[in-house]
Amino acid sequence: CARYDNAFAAEILIDRGVNVNHQDEDFWTSMHVACACDNPDIVLLLLLAGANVLLQDVNGNIALDYAIEGTESSSILLMYLEENGVELNSLRQMKIQRPMTMLTDVRQLISSGGSVNQKNDEGVTLLHVACANGYKNVASLILDHGADLNVVDNQYWTPLHLAAKYGQTNLVKLLLMHWANPNLLNCNNEKPSDIAASEFIEEMLLKAEIVWEEKMKDPLSVSTLSQEEPYEEIIHDLPTLSNKLNPLALPIAKQDSLLEKDTMFKDAAKGLCKQQSQDSASENVTVNSTAKLEQIKLMPPAPNDDLASLSELTDSSLLYEIQKRFNNNQIYTYIGDILLLVNPFKELPIYSTMVTQLYLSNSGKLCSSLPPHIFSCAERAYHMLFQEQHPQCFILSGESGSGKTEACKQIVKHLTCRASSSRSTFDTKIKHVNCVLEAFGHAKTPLNDFSSCFIKYFELQFCEKKKTLTAARIYTYMLEKSRVIMQPLNQSNFHVFYLMMDGLSAEEKYTLYLSNLSAHRYLSQTVLEEAMLTANPQNREKLAMLKQALSAMGFNSLEVENLFVILSAILHLGDIRFTALTDAETALVSDLQLLEQVAGMLQVSPDELASALTTDVQYFKGDMIVRRHTIEIAEFYRDLLAKSLYGRLFSFLVNTINCYLQNQDETGSDQIFEIGILDIFGFEEFQKNTFEQLCVNMTNEKIHQYINEVLFLQEQAECIQEGVTMEAMYSPGNHTAALDFFFQKPSGFLSMLDEESQSNWSMEQSLSKRIQSYLDTSDTNTVYSSTKDGNGNLAPKDQGSTFTVMHYAGRVTYEIAGAVEKNKDSLSQNLVFVMKTSENVVINQLFQSKLTQTGSLVPPYHSLKIKGCKAALLSKKPSVACASGEAKKYMEFSKLLKKKGTSSFLQRLERGGPTTVAVQLRKSLTDIIGKLQNCTPHPVHCIKPNNSKLPDTFDNFYVSAQLQYIGVLDMVKIIRHGYPIRLSFTEFLSRYKDLADTAAGEKKLSAKERCRLVLQQCKLQGWQV
Repeated sequence: CARYDNAFAAEILIDRGVNVNHQDEDFWTSMHVACACDNPDIVLLLLLAGANVLLQDVNGNIALDYAIEGTESSSILLMYLEENGVELNSLRQMKIQRPMTMLTDVRQLISSGGSVNQKNDEGVTLLHVACANGYKNVASLILDHGADLNVVDNQYWTPLHLAAKYGQTNLVKLLLMHWANPNLLNCNNEKPSDIAASEFIEEMLLKAEIVWEEKMKDPLSVSTLSQEEPYEEIIHDLPTLSNKLNPLALPIAKQDSLLEKDTMFKDAAKGLCKQQSQDSASENVTVNSTAKLEQIKLMPPAPNDDLASLSELTDSSLLYEIQKRFNNNQIYTYIGDILLLVNPFKELPIYSTMVTQLYLSNSGKLCSSLPPHIFSCAERAYHMLFQEQHPQCFILSGESGSGKTEACKQIVKHLTCRASSSRSTFDTKIKHVNCVLEAFGHAKTPLNDFSSCFIKYFELQFCEKKKTLTAARIYTYMLEKSRVIMQPLNQSNFHVFYLMMDGLSAEEKYTLYLSNLSAHRYLSQTVLEEAMLTANPQNREKLAMLKQALSAMGFNSLEVENLFVILSAILHLGDIRFTALTDAETALVSDLQLLEQVAGMLQVSPDELASALTTDVQYFKGDMIVRRHTIEIAEFYRDLLAKSLYGRLFSFLVNTINCYLQNQDETGSDQIFEIGILDIFGFEEFQKNTFEQLCVNMTNEKIHQYINEVLFLQEQAECIQEGVTMEAMYSPGNHTAALDFFFQKPSGFLSMLDEESQSNWSMEQSLSKRIQSYLDTSDTNTVYSSTKDGNGNLAPKDQGSTFTVMHYAGRVTYEIAGAVEKNKDSLSQNLVFVMKTSENVVINQLFQSKLTQTGSLVPPYHSLKIKGCKAALLSKKPSVACASGEAKKYMEFSKLLKKKGTSSFLQRLERGGPTTVAVQLRKSLTDIIGKLQNCTPHPVHCIKPNNSKLPDTFDNFYVSAQLQYIGVLDMVKIIRHGYPIRLSFTEFLSRYKDLADTAAGEKKLSAKERCRLVLQQCKLQGWQV
């Protein structure tokens, strides 16, 4: 039931008293299976039936470890744990308790003179247990103290058998390196290779069998197995499972297609890469020479490198120093540990490999002999990662066009150079990834020619033991899908459409039925600059680079062509028009030839597509009810399908990117630490600001509030709690009213918007009246009715469709006409079913895959790294019956199970509704803030020197406004008067143990007094405890 999502049968079994906590031979419960298959109906039923969510399998993983992040199953479990007061930190401790306990017990056994080869009644030794469970440290300790490698239990199973069966790759490697015999048979006449949980382990064991046989024939011919090639498992499937507790190390079945394509691409591009390398080397000679001269020139420490060191603290003095530095091409400035970046709007020779090398440090401290640089901040974060053994993150903030995305690239560049074992390979991968994301996720706006239209959280993963960069992952949120069907004034659609129109050959465009920009409604609705309307020869080069990047990611030429077919189908879908049938105002497709073209490109039935666009089929008490759409509703669903296609395609590419960035070396049980980089879309203010700008700016408002809490409020609270006196207290501006207006439940804007979006076709006036009523009763000046609409005309009174918000970055007037339609993000079941039956493999996968609550595609089930028989058990294919939407949602089952008793947990679930943009925004911000709260923050504030994107131009008034709303002056004050280095007594004594032991001698002092004694004897100044 848990595997196939049969909630009806599951409920019957539960009512008849089935044990919901039953565990199989791998200690998996029904909850483990339901989470791995993402069946939220079953998850909820099991929870309400009293399932124990903390039961561990043989690898010590609870059900939550198998729930993909962002899915309904994950959200239900997290909410349940929260309701019951269980924290993730306690789960982490629970997960590591078993191996740590065993390690302690083994050490005690060895110290007391006990034998590590002693057996229990079943013949099982400690090495058997360690190898079955993947306890590498325990196994290493046992082997170092004379454990028998080939010991057998009563069933003639060796430790190697168990390690192979349970997919413990690193234990198999360890045993083979110690010369475990891979040819021994168990009671079933099976070698370890016969029961291997993955193809990789099987291949490794078969190879070991050959080596072992050679050794038996001639012991001198093979001195040690370690001389063989390192055992490396190549993971080249779709993106791996992201876990909230720790990365699973379970092997998956291998698929060679991506590796073969990558090899083919490398061979084909070898000559091109060689030429690029030569060009790069030539360029670096010049750049490095210039950069070196600049570094020598800037070598003496400048008084204004750190604003916190300035004696005069006023807005004008800060502005003067920043302008002076900008005029000298000194675009980076410190505010303590915070970095201020002024976008130069030109290339500067300060990012070469030589510059990167200059900022490498053994301690991570800022080098006083080098000027401020983003490389220095990246270097500090890298060292703090291992010193604190705690995740780090960069928070990039600033207006649109202030340089956040470029700053993200430079951070990644330095960390790649700093810690990657194969720098050139990973650096090339990052360039390919940026190429794809910029094509599919960026667009031209008046503020930025390459504006990011989504939120990106870039996570770099480092191995604790080797201190090397092992993998990366990208999380994307809130793609501005509405841009596909409608662009604001003087803005473009996503760049990829223009790359196609300008870069494809005449023959390719003919095949895709493309002509020019003005021929397609989705590309011709807004007035663009003449340069955008004429063919851009650079777009051909960019399209070639995009194809090259896609090839490197594993797409062959036919698959790349298929992506362009889908993009072309989206454009043609927008050209479909409808006419009214007689006087009934029901819609019919006007151009049947165009409909057949679109259906052919989507590889669906033209009749079924037309029916899905113009009718809605529902079932009521067994009867089928067909409702015909009006022209307005048919156009709405046409555009919604176009947005859904593009959004899912973007998410599909991100999943492929994450696979491309995954580690290809087996990290095993080594602990992984992360450095994250948050790059959000910048604050926007246009002549006319709509629902999209409101979402963008409220996201910035929320992140700005979080930065203030971290930088100011937490700093003050900690100092007050510890009794540390501060010379100045900071009171940030109160922008909670704006956030309350937007996020508050149930009276906030998002809640009202969701309520109005529940009906099939809500009237816009209802939302406007509710907003007007809210503003009339509100006593805040942060949000108020506007006298003019977005076009500057007088707004009708008592309408509520136009209002003004006082943001931290200034006053912005919004016009929310059309917000209800833009908020709806759920396709009709008819359209979903048609798209699921598409014969196009990619389109079929896009709509067969589930969506997370943030709106992203869930990676397919076969991408989970589940071992052995579990991989086969969980590999299910969605059926057409599932596609029809006949399976009920878990909320409906919660009503059936109310007889078991209501709870706050159940009530919270019942308040949920259909997926909307508002729901996705809430979930996205919750996810982002959750990631940030788990990290040590490194803020980077990006400043635009002018609003015209001109180099060497500094607009004093414009920059001053940004410095004021960022709160630079207050940052300087609190950093000067606060205590930026904070260590707990335990951390301090651990770091300076030798000094503490020397200072205290034989004295028995408390931890606080020991710290005080060290500080006093070292004669340090300016400290408090």
